[in-house]
Amino acid sequence: MKLSFRNIIAFQFLASGLVLVLLSRQWVSAKYVETGFPNVQLDLTANELTPALNALAIAAIAATLGAIATRGIGRRLVGVVTVAIGLGIVFATLDITRNLETLLGSKFAQAIGRDVSGWSQESSIHAWLVIPAGLVIVGCGFLIARKSFESQLSKRYERVTAQNLTPWQSLDQGIDPTIESEIR
Repeated sequence: MKLSFRNIIAFQFLASGLVLVLLSRQWVSAKYVETGFPNVQLDLTANELTPALNALAIAAIAATLGAIATRGIGRRLVGVVTVAIGLGIVFATLDITRNLETLLGSKFAQAIGRDVSGWSQESSIHAWLVIPAGLVIVGCGFLIARKSFESQLSKRYERVTAQNLTPWQSLDQGIDPTIESEIR
């Protein structure tokens, strides 16, 4: 597969969409059982564990669109921002997986009204799918920032210079095509 701008944008958009979808899925299911009290069941998504990941996933999709809309130094800056967003997704996901016990403890404390310990939990593989998707976003951002792509996506809406204009183009620029001038 050729490393074209279109392919890089497609990979970045798919990885960003995958992250956004996986954040809405259940990441952990935890249950606390104590005799004399009702059972407490928590089914939590990544959005409920930390809202930062959702914001980063939306920013990754926006950066994909920003890379399409810009060119030159603007596109390179969007690539650098995309690298930062992808790294943020990876590190925030790793932070959730490392501090899951603490996050669950605070969620149980909110649900029960006191600190508890001794719950059982089951984690899904969604966190381990978000990390490679975040690395794909980092790679795409690096390629966008590093490589120069000559794309016609943004140029087609710009005006042509005043030399060799068709009559319609000269009217578009406010020049009367019926008058011979030095511009034409």
